Amino acid sequence: MADLRATLARRPDDARLAGLVRRLRARREEFSALWDTHDVAVRRADVKRFLHPVVGPLELDCEVLMIPERDRRLVVHTARPGSESYERLALLRVVGVQDLTRG
Repeated sequence: MADLRATLARRPDDARLAGLVRRLRARREEFSALWDTHDVAVRRADVKRFLHPVVGPLELDCEVLMIPERDRRLVVHTARPGSESYERLALLRVVGVQDLTRG
């Protein structure tokens, strides 16, 4: 939420972005209440959780590298070495795109 507000502040003339915020505020009371708190922040690090259909739950560190003058971001997800998620990602490298659901 705070990152969305920061993005809108950087791009005040972005009609699509402003429209998205308007639609979300109109349809979701919780979004509107959070938006009214006026939190502004750019999140550069976080932990994300995913549920992969083959290897199961993954907990990944997320880093956002920014180039503000070009309004570009590179989002990098990594697993902590030795963690269960690290092992699951290693398994995913082996499994690849194989369909393991067929007999």
